[in-house]
Amino acid sequence: MSFQTLLQVVEKCDNFPHALPSYLNPPKSDSHDDEPLNTHVLRVGSAIVGRLLPSTVTAIQEYNARQTGDPPFVIGDGCVTFDEHIHTPEERSRIIEGLLRTWVEEKRFVALKGWRNELLSAYGDMTQPDNIAFVFERAGAAVLGIPSYGVHLNAYIRDENGDLNMWIARRSPTKQTWPGMLDNCVAGGIAHGLAVYETVVKECEEEASIPAEIARKARNVGAISYFLVTPNGLQPETQYIFDIELPKEVIPKPSDGEVEAFYLWDMTEVT
Repeated sequence: MSFQTLLQVVEKCDNFPHALPSYLNPPKSDSHDDEPLNTHVLRVGSAIVGRLLPSTVTAIQEYNARQTGDPPFVIGDGCVTFDEHIHTPEERSRIIEGLLRTWVEEKRFVALKGWRNELLSAYGDMTQPDNIAFVFERAGAAVLGIPSYGVHLNAYIRDENGDLNMWIARRSPTKQTWPGMLDNCVAGGIAHGLAVYETVVKECEEEASIPAEIARKARNVGAISYFLVTPNGLQPETQYIFDIELPKEVIPKPSDGEVEAFYLWDMTEVT
């Protein structure tokens, strides 16, 4: 995959259609390829926490049918909710884990082959301070269309002329996603139980060997949201963007195997 302009990258990344393309046909398999995007929403109370493709809704219906007691999900017109006997985030988390593990055993969705044993938070009512609807395995985010959140750090230095030079990472060739491609100096998903700023400091240490006392000088400069459609499913994401000017003597080094190498490039080479 190669791009000639940054606009092409944006168009590839934020590609959820505003209207159904006429060439989309009913699904032929569970890969999500060529699947019409007449999605169901996944609700907890009044909050939409996910968006489900037809093949996912079908898989939930089949899961419901195999339960010996009350089925855990209620499937309505354009909406999937938890049954009324399921009240707490802990109960919802247990149900979602059981659902995803069943699909792993069935080899139902390709996205679940990348099971990470990493928990993310699904958020409910955003007006409430304690708004975690449930906790779920990261590999299930695209299958359930649940928004995920991450951090991206632009690290740079100034040369003797005062011009910017950026540290660019090349992702490990063994990464589950986008192996071998160029990336921000530091990037990572926000795991359950971690705040945004905590994640920046953690990822700096783990991915780039940047000490915490340096990483804490990073400043937030905004956020980018996009909705990506891939063969894995639906991936709405928000990335919190940070900038940091590194001392020249601080040189990022691969640490946890996520990054193959770091390059220091001037802005002409970056763009």
